[in-house]
Amino acid sequence: MKALDYIRVVLIQPTHPGNIGATARAMGNMGISQLVLVDPVDFPSPVATARAAGADRILAGARVARDLDEAIADCSLVIGTTARARSIQWPEQTPENAAVAVAGEFTQPEGRAPVAILFGRESSGLTNEELERCRFLVRIPTEESFSSLNLASAVLVILYELRKHLESRTLETGAASDRLASAQEMRYFYDHLQEFVRRIEFNDGRSSRLDRKMARLFNRVQMYTQEVKMLRGMFRAVEDKLDGKY
Repeated sequence: MKALDYIRVVLIQPTHPGNIGATARAMGNMGISQLVLVDPVDFPSPVATARAAGADRILAGARVARDLDEAIADCSLVIGTTARARSIQWPEQTPENAAVAVAGEFTQPEGRAPVAILFGRESSGLTNEELERCRFLVRIPTEESFSSLNLASAVLVILYELRKHLESRTLETGAASDRLASAQEMRYFYDHLQEFVRRIEFNDGRSSRLDRKMARLFNRVQMYTQEVKMLRGMFRAVEDKLDGKY
């Protein structure tokens, strides 16, 4: 498979079907076909089909997900997009540097799970909770006084950079044991970690801030599936000790 086949565009609660169609057109321009729509307001729609301008195959193959967890469950890398500086402290990249980072994923045999690029609501973007699911954010440098981009324009800029760095790469399918942990595995890990921290009474009333710091730390580490299993096994061993099981 080509590396570009692993790129997944995720639109979260898009409100205008024309933006969905224009996004499909941009994806077709850049040779990317995986489109997932999280709780779209109006889809399928003849407006989306018209704006796709021939990218009907991408629209026909688009998957509708109930929530973000479903959309990114099998992804090893999740990248968020933002049009503005955020109060939440999270690593941020330009589109070009983000593309270099994605290309780096595919230099290793374990980098073969899908890579999700999240695009938020047209009016408000991604929520802080959604940003916390991302390893880093991408912000397109624009004029400060007029920074808002049309959704499909933002998609096209980011996918263009990805195409530059990934177009010639082909990949073989690797064994599951070689892979980086998926978003679903990391979600279960964070839930377990939060419960573990609560059990040992470490958070001291700072739960939300601590959860965010831990998510940022482990997103940066890029854990393998086996490492996630090892750490969760350690948590369970301590929990068993607390419960007096041995």
